[in-house]
Amino acid sequence: MERERQVSCPQCGAPAPFRGTAVSLVCEHCGSTVVRTGVDLRLLGRVSAVVDDGSPLLLGGKGSFAGRGFELVGRLQLRYARGAWSEWYLQFADGVGWLADFQGNYAVTTPVAGGPELPGFYNMAIGTWHEVQGGEHMVVDKRAARYQGAEGVLPFVAEPGLTFFSLDLAGPDDQFVSLDYGVDPYGTRPAVYLGRAVELAELGLDRLRRFEGWRD
Repeated sequence: MERERQVSCPQCGAPAPFRGTAVSLVCEHCGSTVVRTGVDLRLLGRVSAVVDDGSPLLLGGKGSFAGRGFELVGRLQLRYARGAWSEWYLQFADGVGWLADFQGNYAVTTPVAGGPELPGFYNMAIGTWHEVQGGEHMVVDKRAARYQGAEGVLPFVAEPGLTFFSLDLAGPDDQFVSLDYGVDPYGTRPAVYLGRAVELAELGLDRLRRFEGWRD
């Protein structure tokens, strides 16, 4: 896994273990968001704590996907018109990815360089098909979501209340594509993340919350 850089939270002095290309970190001791700019650190303020949504996932859990080990190093909780979900930031030995966690449904994606030019967010209707990464995928969900809370480290600054725009597309063999328009719904070069839907058990996570009635 990626080596941590040992620095301290400028608010409370507790360790602030940035790792890899992480840009922001929520201090687990005082809840302040610490932003890294080069070798400098600055405080963004206190971020909202994540709401307990009953997810079995835990920060620091380790598992594997497609033969590659990863660790859950950050979590972003978001809310949109139809509910809330979490995006867990994954640190692989050779890169990063995301684990979407929505009411017991999961999907793992990793970033794809040089994505195609596509219509803007408002022109991508649910049920329409689009070619992404050499295959046809159908839009199954679109969201204008707000950052609700965060913990751990993230690759960008997640300012509370900031709205971002994204689409989910489905393809054959459980293939899953996420298009991230960021804060610009009129852009035509969204960031592309490619992966597939997964069952939690196949990730082999070593740390999970246990709930009454669960069986191994």
